[in-house]
Amino acid sequence: MNRFASRFALLGLALGVVSFAPAAFAQENSAPTQQHRAPDPQKQAARLAKRLGLSDDQTSKLTTILQNRQQQAAAIRSDSSLAPQDRRAKLRSIQQGTDAQINGVLTPDQQKQYAQMKQSMMDRRQNARGAGDSSDGGSDNDGH
Repeated sequence: MNRFASRFALLGLALGVVSFAPAAFAQENSAPTQQHRAPDPQKQAARLAKRLGLSDDQTSKLTTILQNRQQQAAAIRSDSSLAPQDRRAKLRSIQQGTDAQINGVLTPDQQKQYAQMKQSMMDRRQNARGAGDSSDGGSDNDGH
């Protein structure tokens, strides 16, 4: 009987471990979505200043614009009454408005550089999303 009890205890332990495994994996898999944090407006403005050759005045204006965008986006993200597609549409609208404000601060040459930077970022995102998708015939391997 003692042998039976030890086997039963071992079986119970194994079932306990198996029942907790899905929760552990779910936490692991959900971690990347919680890592999304809004970029710091000052750091973002400093990066743009460096890449676009902005004056101190332009950098100050961009910092204000980016802080405003961050506050508006945070308010929308925290609004639980919005449907996901409405939230995305509002966030997209804020981004477009921010881009228009940023372009208003930039010189024509800086606007071109900024547009190229945004396009490059969009291309990288699409390539990253497509890396797991085999439906595009492997066109993600350009330059790697």
